[in-house]
Amino acid sequence: MPKFTTLATASALALLTCGTALAGSADLVITNARVITMDETRTRAEAVATQGNTIVYVGDAAGAEAFTGPDTRVIDAGGKIVLPGLHDSHIHPLFNVTPVYQGERYDCNFEGMPTPLDETVARLRGCLAEAELNPDGWLIGQYFDPPSLLAVTEDYPTVRAALDAVSADVPIVLEGSDGHAFGFNSAALRAAHHPESGAALAVTGETLGGDYAPYADYFNLGADGEPDGTAKEFAAHIIGAPKAGLENYKPVLGELSTLMASNGVTSALDALVTDELAGVYEHMEAEGMLNFRLRLNTHIDANLYGGLHHALDMDAAMEAARNMRSRFEGSDYIKGDGVKMFVDGVVEYPTQTAAMLPPYLQPKIEGSEISGYIDLDSPLCVSTRDTIDAFDDEAAQQRFEAEHGFSPLRCVKNYGLLEFEAEELKRAVAAFDGEGFTVHMHTIGDRAVRTALDAVQHARDINGNSGILHALSHVQFVALQDIPRFAELNAAAAPTMAWAVPYWSYDVTVNPYINEVKSLTDMAEMYRQDGAWAQLSYPLRSLQEAGAILSAGSDAPVDVPTPQPFVNIAAGLIRGDLLPVDPTSDDENQEVVPVLVNADEVLTLDQALAAYTVNGAKALGQEELTGSLETGKRADLILISADIEALSQNIETIWDIAGTEVLMTVFDGRVVHSAQ
Repeated sequence: MPKFTTLATASALALLTCGTALAGSADLVITNARVITMDETRTRAEAVATQGNTIVYVGDAAGAEAFTGPDTRVIDAGGKIVLPGLHDSHIHPLFNVTPVYQGERYDCNFEGMPTPLDETVARLRGCLAEAELNPDGWLIGQYFDPPSLLAVTEDYPTVRAALDAVSADVPIVLEGSDGHAFGFNSAALRAAHHPESGAALAVTGETLGGDYAPYADYFNLGADGEPDGTAKEFAAHIIGAPKAGLENYKPVLGELSTLMASNGVTSALDALVTDELAGVYEHMEAEGMLNFRLRLNTHIDANLYGGLHHALDMDAAMEAARNMRSRFEGSDYIKGDGVKMFVDGVVEYPTQTAAMLPPYLQPKIEGSEISGYIDLDSPLCVSTRDTIDAFDDEAAQQRFEAEHGFSPLRCVKNYGLLEFEAEELKRAVAAFDGEGFTVHMHTIGDRAVRTALDAVQHARDINGNSGILHALSHVQFVALQDIPRFAELNAAAAPTMAWAVPYWSYDVTVNPYINEVKSLTDMAEMYRQDGAWAQLSYPLRSLQEAGAILSAGSDAPVDVPTPQPFVNIAAGLIRGDLLPVDPTSDDENQEVVPVLVNADEVLTLDQALAAYTVNGAKALGQEELTGSLETGKRADLILISADIEALSQNIETIWDIAGTEVLMTVFDGRVVHSAQ
C-alpha cells in the first residue's frame, strides 16, 4: 500500500526546501486537486505551485494560498487527479506526423488493416492518380499489414506482380506497419544502391548471389529465382526510398507539439535517430516548438557499421555516437547520449526475424483449422535438412510437397535472426558503457533478450557497474531464468503494454508458431493458457517483482500513430479483452468471450504509473529533474479527466481508463496544452 505523508507535513517540508525561491508569488497554482506525486513514499497532496520552470510547493490547499499573488494563475482542479508529466521511453515522435513532400514521394496510408492484393492494387492506383510526382518520385504504401503480403491471387501470384500492375515505371514500396516487412515493385528493385559502395545496382537473382550476397536473406525469391517483391529488415535501406528532411517536416511540427502535449507526454526517448532527424529537433528547439524533453538514440546499424556480416567498426560507431552527444551538449531539452541497437526483428509470420531459443513451429494450416504440425525432429526432416541443397530446384520441391504435403524448406529449423553476432554485441555494449552512453536494445525474442543481457553482463564485468541504465525494449518473450537478471545487471525493460492484450488478426501470426494449437478461431484453443505464449509473453509483473526497472514505451507510430499512454496503462492492468466468438464473421452482434494474455502478469495502477513517471525518468537519465512532483524538480505535470484510481478497482471499468483525457499539460512551467 502507498505510504501517505500528512498534508500539513508536506506543506512544512515544501516551505523548508524552497528557500529564497519563495520570495515572489508563484506563476501557477493548481488547487483542489488529488495530487499523486509519485515520490518515493507516494505522498498525496491537494495543491501544486510552480515558479518559472520549477515546482516550489506541493501540499495542502491552505498552504498554497501563501504562494498566490495578483499575477498568479490559479486553477481549481475540481477534485481531479494531477500527475507528473508522462515519459514515453520508446517512441519515434517525428513518424507520428505526415511530412509534406514536393513530388519526391506520395504516401498512401493502409492504416495497418488486412488488405487482399486485389484491393491493394486498386488503392495504390487511386493514390498514384492523386499523386503529383516528380519524374523520379516514389509511391509509398504506408502502414501495410505484413500478413497481407502473403495474400497472393491468381491474377497477382507475387507482390512484385501486383505492384508492377500499378506501375512498371514509378518505384513503389509497401512499408509494413511493424517497420520490418516490405514489398517492392520492379522499379523499386532497379533503384537499389549497394550499402557499402553507394553504387547504383539493381536487386536481381544474379546480384543477390553476387554483390548483394551478404544481404540475400533479406529478399525472398520466387519460383523463377528472381525477387518476388517481399523483403524484410535491411532491405528497405538497400532500396532507399526518399526520406523526409527538415523542409518536409517544417509544415507539420506544430502538429507534433500538439500531439505530444495533448497526450500528456513531457519527456520522450526517440528510439532511432539519424543526423537528419536530429536536425529537425534542433530546429524545433530553436523555434520554441519543443514542449517535451528528449533523449536521442543514435542508430548503430549492424549492416552499416558491422557486427553481423563483418566485424564491427567500433571506431566509426563511437564517432557517430560522440558526434550526436556533442551536438546537443548546450541544449536545454535534448540529450544525444544514447545509442540504439537492434538485437533481432519481429516474431510474427511471415517475417519471423525475432531470435528465439526454440525454433518456430511449423503448423499445417487449412483455412481456419490446423491439421497438425511438421515434426522437425522426424527422420524425414533430419534427412531433408542434411540434403537441403538438393531442393534448390523448384521441380524437386514440388515432388517433395506432392509426396509429403509440405515444402522441404519447412524442415529447416528457423530460430529467427540475431542482428549482431553475440560477441560483437558484447564488445559494443562494453565500449559504449565505458564511454558513458546508454544502450537501448530492440529485443523481441527470448534468445535476443538473453543475448542482450549477456552483453550487459559483459559490460559490467569489464567496466564495473557504471550506474548507466541500459534498456531492453519490447521484451515480448523472456525466458523465466532471465527475469531476475534485469535487476541483477541494472538493466531496464521498456515494453509497450498495449501489445500484451489479445488482438486476433495479429495473434494468428504468432500463437500457432509458438504454441501447438488446433484451431485459429476457437478462442479457448487459440489462447490456451499454457505453453510459451501464456508463460513467457510480456512478463511485466514478474520483472517488476524481481526488482527490474520497468518503464513504458508506445513505439508509436507502430500500431497506432499516437503515444496513447492511458490505453497502455489500461492494458497493463487487465491484459485482456472481449473477442467475438467467431473472429472471421462480420456480424457485429455476435457473442463475445473474455480472452486473457498471460493474465498473472497484470500490473497494479501504481506500477503502471511508475513506468510512465519515476521509472520513465530513470530510463531517460533525468530522475533528478522529473518523474515525480516534488519541490525543486521541473514543473512538468498533467491534469486528467478520469478517476483512474476508482476505475482501476473494478475489472469492468479498467478499460475505461483508456478514454482518459489530458485536460492540461504543463511543461517546464508553461501550459502547453489546455482542453478546458
